[in-house]
Amino acid sequence: MCVGATARDAVDLGYRPTIAASATATRDLTGAGGGPVTAAALQAASLAAAADLFAVVVGQPDDITGRHAPEH
Repeated sequence: MCVGATARDAVDLGYRPTIAASATATRDLTGAGGGPVTAAALQAASLAAAADLFAVVVGQPDDITGRHAPEH
């Protein structure tokens, strides 16, 4: 969730952020109805929403290529 917030801030500043999914993590949470939301389900949903709305999502840092790759 912190990565998502940072990526949204980057968009507000005019950037198109790239998120490496393998570099993110979360924890199990209690859902609105009181039932559990697993960390895996929450992570998958958060990454899907980011990819749909405002970010490039790749599997691993090594998957970042082209204009999204950092300068060395």
